[in-house]
Amino acid sequence: MRIFIIERDTEEIDGVMWYLKTYIAADLDIKTATSCGDLHTQLEQFQPQLLLIEMELITLEVEKLLKQQSVPIIALTAEPIFQQAMKAIRIQAIDLFVKPVPLEQLKSIILALPSERVALPHQFPLIPVETTLYSDLYLNRQELFSLHTRAFFLIECAQFKHNLTLYEWLIHVPIFINLTVLPLQNRIICLADCDDLAQLSKQLRLLLQEWAQFNDDELNIALYDGDETTLFVMYQACKKVLTQRFYKGYSHLFKSSQSLQLTRLDPILTPEQQQLWITSLENGDLKTIKAFLYQLTNAPPFYHYEDVRIHLTSVLAQIRRFMLKYHLQQQAKTEEQYRALFHQILEHPILYAIVQEFILFTQTLIDCVKKMQQVMVADYTELAISSIEAHYKNPKLTLQSVARNLNINANYLSTVFSKKRGIPFKKYLQQYRVQQAATLLLETDYSVAMIAETVGFVDSNYFIKVFRDYFHITPYRYRAQTKKPS
Repeated sequence: MRIFIIERDTEEIDGVMWYLKTYIAADLDIKTATSCGDLHTQLEQFQPQLLLIEMELITLEVEKLLKQQSVPIIALTAEPIFQQAMKAIRIQAIDLFVKPVPLEQLKSIILALPSERVALPHQFPLIPVETTLYSDLYLNRQELFSLHTRAFFLIECAQFKHNLTLYEWLIHVPIFINLTVLPLQNRIICLADCDDLAQLSKQLRLLLQEWAQFNDDELNIALYDGDETTLFVMYQACKKVLTQRFYKGYSHLFKSSQSLQLTRLDPILTPEQQQLWITSLENGDLKTIKAFLYQLTNAPPFYHYEDVRIHLTSVLAQIRRFMLKYHLQQQAKTEEQYRALFHQILEHPILYAIVQEFILFTQTLIDCVKKMQQVMVADYTELAISSIEAHYKNPKLTLQSVARNLNINANYLSTVFSKKRGIPFKKYLQQYRVQQAATLLLETDYSVAMIAETVGFVDSNYFIKVFRDYFHITPYRYRAQTKKPS
């Protein structure tokens, strides 16, 4: 890329030149001047693709000349005043920088500009990718692929759908010397002139940053740093090292020589692990569940990727049992989430993303069951009260008999009843019988013994004691003091 800088401050020029050649591309063609003398000729001869010009040097004649040019202009000034901004507008500058030059902002503008890619005689010529490179790759040509003064690297988007956008962006981004780009379905093979891998690594890290700003997406790059071999072998080596994304995510520059040491993992849950999941789900113990899952992501050791995926499907089988027990699969949304998680386990490229979705789904199930249990507690309590109201006259009515009719454990009914009503089942039954007896005392002339038997008490003396505990008065006096004369 050709950049023309017109600036009186030579120190400012030197700083900009060093930054651009260091952080964009060493082969940038940068021309400098400290005045606008013979500007027309210089523009015609150099034909810059970007012009940086100090506003204080722009006369009316220069302003008229610049309006006739199609080159993008960045205006520079040390005076952040309205007049300079108006002059920048008149020359149709794409930006106005107040010195010192904001280098990061300058870099972003340059990388967004289209770049000419013309192969010079001494450079590695552009290979017709649709023939030579593709045939070397897919036919696995055994001929060694020369890496003399050039480098091979493989780029992968976090979102494969952006692959075409990345390809088109790479063609124009002026970071590498004579870049050859070979697009594949989900990755892009790149060949670039290179005399220094350290400098190339710096440029590749810059590429990671700029793509993230350009497309709000992430990349992984695998740089081949081994011996010369076939194009196919280099591609396979870089493709293999990119699988590290499973543990490390994106925004990484990997070297083909830096592979992970993987350990085998028994993918099937042991009986102890199965019981751990059953217990944790029943108890809503999300802390234990998280600890189990996080041990897979807290590498080392790094486990074989497929072992981990099968291991997680084994866990999902325990979750399925939990869902079936509480009929959660009948809820359309929950079932949809379950199936989505299953596909994520099999297909998602990042382990910690899978684990995060696993935890969120498990939390959802636990919350669903808790809500169901709360509803069940209320239902069982109300059913027990209905049974008391219907059968309180039966002296054989007990907690055990009601629980048996509801097909639940008596201890469980006792617990949920006390929790819901605030008093034990037996005491509630006694109070209800006493309340019914009080009504009979006022509305009938039945004897106390008959009333006691009518409301379910076998022993009239015990009835009198319970009645006095509740009303603080005997049944006889209650009737005498409360009943209205007929």
